[in-house]
Amino acid sequence: MFKNFLCFGIILVIICFGIAYAAPCYGTHMPKEKQWILGLQGNFLIDRNLKDSHGSTSGDRYFLTSSFGVFDWICFDGKIGVGDVAWDNSNPGNLTYNTGFAGGYGFRIKGYENKNLGIKTVAGFQHISVHPRTACPASDKHRVIIDDWQGSVLISKDVGNFTPYLGARYGTVDFIRWVNDHDRKRIKSEKMCSVVIGMDYLVAKDTRLNIEGDFIDGEEVSLGISRDF
Repeated sequence: MFKNFLCFGIILVIICFGIAYAAPCYGTHMPKEKQWILGLQGNFLIDRNLKDSHGSTSGDRYFLTSSFGVFDWICFDGKIGVGDVAWDNSNPGNLTYNTGFAGGYGFRIKGYENKNLGIKTVAGFQHISVHPRTACPASDKHRVIIDDWQGSVLISKDVGNFTPYLGARYGTVDFIRWVNDHDRKRIKSEKMCSVVIGMDYLVAKDTRLNIEGDFIDGEEVSLGISRDF
């Protein structure tokens, strides 16, 4: 029990000192064939730098999530919800886009697994898109879409009810903005590669809490709860 709490504490400290960026990886727990996993997820983008001196973006996203096991070794992930976006920049100035539709999809593939040692590897792809409502400062109308793409490879180790995981991912946040519905520009984020760390905690039979972050660079964190059906 002491080892479990020690592991949990170390992970929380690491996450709090360097919170993550990119779409959540979901961890290594996958549904079995023809099984569903349903849940709730909060994804909080605190600060993501954009290329070419275009400032930074932030926003909160809230989702209903689902995963379906096509086979034991592959599953499809989906989510639907709402999100907002803020853009900190010098020209045209800081903007806040109000809450609008957000959704995402992806898949995960199971790799090497050693049940005796409680070790599992998973590779996946995830995409999130956020469509906030238009902002209208002064005489211009500003519209934006956030597209968040990533691929990842994770490895986990069961430690009692805790399943910490570590992995690498490659991804980008595309900030696509329009001014008065015609001046369109796609702005990419500065960082693309990172190391992700996270943890699942089995709070009850078939029910798990998840927290995920990054301890190298970026400022985003995701929290979720899910149940197997």
